[in-house]
Amino acid sequence: MKTASGDRGFDATAILSRHGNVQEYLLVFTAPMTFMQISHRRLDEADSPILMVGERITERSATSLRDLRIQYIDSLGNAYIEFGDVYIDVRGRRPKPRDPESRSDYDDTVGHERSPRSAHNLFSPRRSQVVFALLSWPHLAAARVQDIATAAGVSMGQAHDTLSMLNDAGFLHRGTTLRSDQIHNLLRPWAAEYPRGLRKKLVISTFQTDDPTDFQLLSPDQDVYLSGESATGVAIHRPATLTVYLDHFDRKMAFVNRWRNEPHQPPNVTVMQKFWTKPDDAPIDDDTWGLVEPSNAPWPLVYADLLATNDPRLNEVADTWKDHHA
Repeated sequence: MKTASGDRGFDATAILSRHGNVQEYLLVFTAPMTFMQISHRRLDEADSPILMVGERITERSATSLRDLRIQYIDSLGNAYIEFGDVYIDVRGRRPKPRDPESRSDYDDTVGHERSPRSAHNLFSPRRSQVVFALLSWPHLAAARVQDIATAAGVSMGQAHDTLSMLNDAGFLHRGTTLRSDQIHNLLRPWAAEYPRGLRKKLVISTFQTDDPTDFQLLSPDQDVYLSGESATGVAIHRPATLTVYLDHFDRKMAFVNRWRNEPHQPPNVTVMQKFWTKPDDAPIDDDTWGLVEPSNAPWPLVYADLLATNDPRLNEVADTWKDHHA
């Protein structure tokens, strides 16, 4: 193997041979192993096949690269190599399962130092706030880091870190607004991790109520945002739960609404901490923003809270909501 010279964007060259078949390759060392990682290289100037080399390739990326006839090999032995009469196609090799008693990837806590393990978790609580902001207002992907951090309620360093990880993972291109397909690709894993990550950190308190639809504000100008099945526009005739986000929770709200706190009864009211700031240049929502009090939480939160109930009846409702907004 030789180190590549010139500025064509390739890292090294290698020659593979077997039974008289010889092929020179242009090597690209990358993590993660996705097409996004080599799309900026000068592929049209390559005078030999490209061989992507990395630690691990996902099945999804492997399928995409094979379809594009881009060859690869990872440290687990997954490989697609084709030259002469040589054909290698190894799939499905995965890392050994982690010890179930080892620390969770979700030990990253809001406002605390990240552990080495959680640093690699794209959907740790703070990073999930940044992802949420990009999903809610896709134009932010082309905005200043400061604007993204403000909208997400995180530091500039945390915003920059998350943007770099999203870019490396192929979820976005910095400097361009999120496309519809990028939103769909990012929404699914973010929403799947939300209940056991960020959502757990946002819960202020839970209660029981006889009628989740009977909800009163403490004052007309109180900032309260509905989410889950209680959000306006969700296709539920009679919601069974109430989810609200607020800047500050006054216990008087529980008294006024006759919410109970009974430890042995499952709660149907969840009070959450609002963490976002809507950008000044954000478009007006097409549901109730500013027209009805209280307003809805941004649509990705409504979607994630619908899924977080683990109620089969709400899965289809969540899909309908997503299709309307994404």
